[in-house]
Amino acid sequence: MASAAPPPPDAEPPECPVCLSPFDATSAVPRVLPCGHSLCGPCIASLPPASASAASLRCPLCLQCVPYSRALGPSSLPKNLALLSGLPSPPNPPSSRTAAAAAAAAPCPLYLPLHADHSRILSRFRHAVLPESASPLPSTPPGPTAAALAIGSLTSDLGPPWFCARGDPVSLLPVEAPTDGAPTQESSFYRPSHAARVVAAIDTLSSAARDEVFDLVAASARLARRVCRVYGVWMGPEAAPLWMVSERHSRGISGLLEERSGGEEMVAQIRALGMELCEAFMGLNSEGLVLGCLGLSCFCLDRFGHCLLDLNQALALCRGVRAGVCSSKSRVFMAPEVVALLHDKLQIKDHGFNGLVGSSSDAWLLGCVLVAIVTGDEQLAAGWNTDGSYDDWKNEVLMRLDASLVGTNLEPLSAITASCLNYDPESRPGIADIWKCISGSLVNSSIGALAPNDDLVSQKSFVCLLLGELSSMCSEFGAVNSDDSIQPYQDSDDKNSTLDDASNGGFINKEEVGMAGMDEPQCGGLYKSSTLLGHRDCVTGLAIGGGFLFSSSYDKTINVWSLQDFSHIQSLKGHEHKITAIAVVDNDSQSLCISGDSGSGIFVWCVDASHNNEPLNKWYENNDWLYRGIHCLAVSGTGYLYTGSKDKSIKAWSLEDYSLRCTMTGHKSTVSCLSVACGILYSGSWDGSIRSWWISDHSPLSVMEDGIPGSIAPVLSISTEDNLVVSSYENGCLKIWKDDVLVKSLKLQNGAIYATKLNGKWLYAGGWDKVVNIQELLEESEVEIRDVASITCDSIITSILYWDERLIVGLSNRDIKVCIIFILLPIYPALAVNTYKLQEYKSVQNFYSLWTTTEGRICADVEN
Repeated sequence: MASAAPPPPDAEPPECPVCLSPFDATSAVPRVLPCGHSLCGPCIASLPPASASAASLRCPLCLQCVPYSRALGPSSLPKNLALLSGLPSPPNPPSSRTAAAAAAAAPCPLYLPLHADHSRILSRFRHAVLPESASPLPSTPPGPTAAALAIGSLTSDLGPPWFCARGDPVSLLPVEAPTDGAPTQESSFYRPSHAARVVAAIDTLSSAARDEVFDLVAASARLARRVCRVYGVWMGPEAAPLWMVSERHSRGISGLLEERSGGEEMVAQIRALGMELCEAFMGLNSEGLVLGCLGLSCFCLDRFGHCLLDLNQALALCRGVRAGVCSSKSRVFMAPEVVALLHDKLQIKDHGFNGLVGSSSDAWLLGCVLVAIVTGDEQLAAGWNTDGSYDDWKNEVLMRLDASLVGTNLEPLSAITASCLNYDPESRPGIADIWKCISGSLVNSSIGALAPNDDLVSQKSFVCLLLGELSSMCSEFGAVNSDDSIQPYQDSDDKNSTLDDASNGGFINKEEVGMAGMDEPQCGGLYKSSTLLGHRDCVTGLAIGGGFLFSSSYDKTINVWSLQDFSHIQSLKGHEHKITAIAVVDNDSQSLCISGDSGSGIFVWCVDASHNNEPLNKWYENNDWLYRGIHCLAVSGTGYLYTGSKDKSIKAWSLEDYSLRCTMTGHKSTVSCLSVACGILYSGSWDGSIRSWWISDHSPLSVMEDGIPGSIAPVLSISTEDNLVVSSYENGCLKIWKDDVLVKSLKLQNGAIYATKLNGKWLYAGGWDKVVNIQELLEESEVEIRDVASITCDSIITSILYWDERLIVGLSNRDIKVCIIFILLPIYPALAVNTYKLQEYKSVQNFYSLWTTTEGRICADVEN
């Protein structure tokens, strides 16, 4: 293999990331630590031991403890030959022949190292990233569309774990939208590797979409010879889009229906196909996957004649259904409960289909496929929701099945196939029962104990491909949208959108949840919630100001929502790193939104009627790269912005000229949260302490920490009001301080509590347990806490905000919940123990109360 051409003599050599000295081949040789990072020899020799044992050190880049022999010194570590080969050669006067060759040969750029976050993603997706040499696309690939697949073949042999031969046909499904605008200019000396580009594309996907891709790759490997193998993801040299590559066979089962003859040959063919179809469905259900919709085009035959389910083709069909370009007239099979969910697109956006779609939905699909195979009429199998009644359609199906199967060994298949098409999902048979019915015509029923069992499958929670993230990418690839399609989130300035229009930024799902949506022992009422959809990653912060709701996210954007109808107004883009904190300042003339990111960037945005997307100002904290990143923000009425970061300090910035006015130190670890109340700034830290500071002169006031041994845990959030401070911790504890004295400590949740909000006597807290606890503070002789209710969410709670009798909750699954809560309060001691008063906090002057008895019956309806 020919070695890469060296860079020109005037090129800057790569530097050591610690001392920033240029690498060379003598005094600063790049050495590779066991963790994969490269440092120069002198830096490695000067690093202190990581523990009492001298045979280790801690990498300053990833903080990982790695083995190291101090007796042998840096020479015991291997050299980074890639960096050495990239060092510029000394300026020697070249000959004319050498100069001509050097001029003709362009320097080969070196590969950039992976980011730490991308390294973690690659460690998980390593076996799902195809090498660049696979090149499954032709030289001029078609433009990506949601409903059509790209077809290609592998251009090289692939070893483990794929074991594919050169020339094997594959199908490619786009899973990432092409980037807008001009392509970025790559450096002539460094460029990202293929794996780095693929991992960066995977990082832009939502966590749900990443999980779907990983699950499909892993499930298809375990279900070999039942589904077409999903090899993994691949990206061309021209960057986006990201493609999901799957095994492909050109021969489909539709051709068998046309070539099939009658008699015993037909029965044998139906039996073989039916058993393999059942095994494919049962395999997917055992992996926690259901399809949602299906067509005969999703099945193919391998070279041995075995029937396989093509997952890429199924996903392409799902995208067509979600985009509105496929329907029952297009010979697509869908169960009635799935069709109902598709028409209720708001419920899909809130992922409210858990328990509605399961293996019984796939039993309907299997019944439709069997009807098409037995009768040879694909349109009949898909025609239940076309013109005509359901009963007439089912009677016709049963008549056609009897006409084809009566008098054969498969006669019992007619009745069980018809029962698969029952409108009630609970009355449909299990797929294992269908397998037993088909196999019973071939083998003795006494060996039924060897048949597959779907008892465990029926108890699993399922991920529906039709209702999942990969199928919802249809519009991002230019699919045609109809009136019934699910519109994706887009940045739009359209002000004529209504609350029920899902294209206005992803809003809204309105739901009214009864006692089943709350913890029964703690609550007996209702709450109404709506869902704002607009982010592509975890929501990290919420703030209100100037008549707007601001939400920040790891997707590097800030969404602005109207507080009148919660419609999406605009998106603020400009951060190059994940946004970790947000705050809002309301001035007389304008409202300022301030955001901080993990790269120590601080951006100031002016939000007004002009909808300007450019930041008013931006700057970066001058932190060492080891302590880079803004963790929290707070603003005061005195014109100061406070930032807490990893360098253990709190910085005060003037909002007049954005200059640094003061740096407050005292914490022993990262400053994780800030809050301002009554002229005092409160700061929480991972060192387990809370410190207070005078805002007037930024002098320290007090330190609040629990001195009990073993009780120290990182402080994750602070909420203050008057002389009360509520703090939450990583170990699930909640502590209340009054006048800087600890007055209450309790274990509220099992996991970390990331968000708290104190509003009068009401306290809201949520975190890792996916539950928002609602509690009442009772201040008598001592501060007491009374559990009132709890709201169960479908993801980790990252932020909580209270505004105008509404609770706004940010979640790690990118959703924002807006809840109107009906809180239950005791009425009079004379009433029964379980008697409550139901207060709906929609209006302070007008609320309704319901009196309920222990049996749950409504006894009185009083209007105040």
